[in-house]
Amino acid sequence: MVVLTGYETVKEALINQADAFAERPFVPVFEEHANGYGISFSHGENWKVMRRFAITTLRNYGMGKRSIEDKIAEECKVLIKKFESYEGKPFETITIMNAAVANIIVSILLGKRFKYEDPTFQRLLQLINENVHLLGSPSVMLYNMFPALGFLFRAHKIILNNRDELHAFITATFLNHLEDLDKNDQRSLIDTFLIQQQEEKKKKNGGYFHKENLKSLMVDLFSAGMETTSATLCWGILLMMKYPEIQNLAKDIPCQIDRKLEQVLSKIDSLVKECQQMGKDMKTVQGEVQGMKASIVKME
Repeated sequence: MVVLTGYETVKEALINQADAFAERPFVPVFEEHANGYGISFSHGENWKVMRRFAITTLRNYGMGKRSIEDKIAEECKVLIKKFESYEGKPFETITIMNAAVANIIVSILLGKRFKYEDPTFQRLLQLINENVHLLGSPSVMLYNMFPALGFLFRAHKIILNNRDELHAFITATFLNHLEDLDKNDQRSLIDTFLIQQQEEKKKKNGGYFHKENLKSLMVDLFSAGMETTSATLCWGILLMMKYPEIQNLAKDIPCQIDRKLEQVLSKIDSLVKECQQMGKDMKTVQGEVQGMKASIVKME
């Protein structure tokens, strides 16, 4: 291991010699999980192409625009109605919150939303949550340090099995999209990817828009689009229950019409960051988050 120290040395490495230091470290479970495809665990030219495609396509489908804001507001209405349906009785929040958050990214990836009770949707969420939990487990960390002893550890095999099940769903989905694919009426990220794939084949230059990249890209965006946001909201609910005086202050923030919009948004941003900080490192406290399943959320 080589450690770089000092401003000039770090600047030389990360700015002047950026290409030479751009690769990711080798992590066995990530290499097996993605095989170098997608965004999260890929590298080199494949990472650049997929990242560029993902950012451009997500923006085209509303990321950072009013259209995605409308989708979020609509999903919030469904989520609140679901909460209210329990009429103040105890209920488990994490599964519902995961489904609500996942529906936002799913609407872009697949061009539709799922009902919270949909068994296929619930299974997809279960697979992703289990993989996120296992990736931070001690057995997977040991496997990353001693991959030759993989036969002693079961967790990384479960991760790969879950990945295969997710990939099977994505394969079936894009085959359905192929049947009525219309270049002039693209409904989702899958459609846009398939159009790019056809364009690439016409040029006969090989490339990156193939089935393996699509499957890994979909899983990456699905997971990244759900886990952190859902965990932040769940911690927010728990903290608001514990500190009702802060809850009352938070409720008043959007109503402060005498303040400038920037000031109101700054307060909301601070509130979200505080929830994340109070929730510690959300990737390493899965056990604590699971403990929230007994939480009671009382809607006013």
